[in-house]
Amino acid sequence: MNWIRKNIPNLFTILNLSLGVMGIHAILTGDTAVAPTIHYYVFAAAFFDLFDGLLARKLNVASEFGVQLDSLADLITFGVLPTFIYGSFVGLEGWGLLLLSVPICSAIRLAIFNTDASQTTSFKGISTTAHGLFAALIPIIMYNQSSWFARYFDGNNIAMISIALFFSILMVSPLRMMSFKFENLSIKDNWERFLLILSAIVLIAVWQYDAAPFIILIYIVLSLMHYFKGVSSNSKR
Repeated sequence: MNWIRKNIPNLFTILNLSLGVMGIHAILTGDTAVAPTIHYYVFAAAFFDLFDGLLARKLNVASEFGVQLDSLADLITFGVLPTFIYGSFVGLEGWGLLLLSVPICSAIRLAIFNTDASQTTSFKGISTTAHGLFAALIPIIMYNQSSWFARYFDGNNIAMISIALFFSILMVSPLRMMSFKFENLSIKDNWERFLLILSAIVLIAVWQYDAAPFIILIYIVLSLMHYFKGVSSNSKR
């Protein structure tokens, strides 16, 4: 029974990994009916990615093995799968080879996270999960031809590659991004997190999937505010 309890979080991690592989397979098979639903794979994987760590702490079975397995799964689902999503529009040849920055920077980002004890209440660079969720929405946004995003990015390889490069750089940048690990539910201590959640709900209600770029932008701005607020507080002590 102890072995089963110990591996429950690892099962969630394996489900995350499996969904990533299934998503990659769906893109490689070229099934146009599956492409607009690729975000379901990533959203479900993100759910399992969230709860594997929570379960490990709740069951008091957190281990270095679990941490490494989680990063390997995240690399597949939120690093390699987004590469194929971008590649499905641009191709992985010519300038499209720049898309390899996505899995490379994802791997570097995860390695840095695993060896940096300071990333508890904030991250250095945007998380691979956050980028993976954004990338997963691109097919459904592009499928909706009435979307402003689709009208601008459809057939615009330079713009699509630029997005991939932007997030690649952001993943390995020293920019502090707030995490969603609430230490308490105080509005004073967490107003940026609550504001982001509220903004996301409103934007999604108004623009549905088209809200994704704006939510990411708000996340970056609020993260900067959160970081500099912390720097200012520390300098006054």
